[in-house]
Amino acid sequence: MHPVTKPDVSWDPQPDALSVNSADLAYLWSRTSLLKEVWDVVRAVKAWPGLKISPNSSGLCLTLNGVTLGHVRWDGRIDLPFGPELRDRLVAEEMASHDPVTDRLVFDVRNTADVDRAVWLLRLAYLNVDPKVNKSLRCSSPS
Repeated sequence: MHPVTKPDVSWDPQPDALSVNSADLAYLWSRTSLLKEVWDVVRAVKAWPGLKISPNSSGLCLTLNGVTLGHVRWDGRIDLPFGPELRDRLVAEEMASHDPVTDRLVFDVRNTADVDRAVWLLRLAYLNVDPKVNKSLRCSSPS
């Protein structure tokens, strides 16, 4: 018989990163197989001045002064509300994809190598926030 031991896990989600009930957050986190990758993105952006991160039923909404910068979904997809010119350029350079249904730029985080690009795209949204463009992406309140 082999003894059962606790695995040595170095990943710590720091529960104070989001202002949400920890039971609700645990439920939402349990819905993704990309927990570490999504959390790495959140940890990278949470310290940006003025950025607010709030959970909802499909992921995390990132806002700056009430303007939506992006939506990080539990499945690893990030929706970004760039204008057509920047969106088309990023798609042409294969930095992300265009979702024809929502007309948004999307990027799918599938592994740890994708985290840096996701953070870069969110930083680009952060530096180019435009209330006229970003109004197309609204995040619903927590459920």
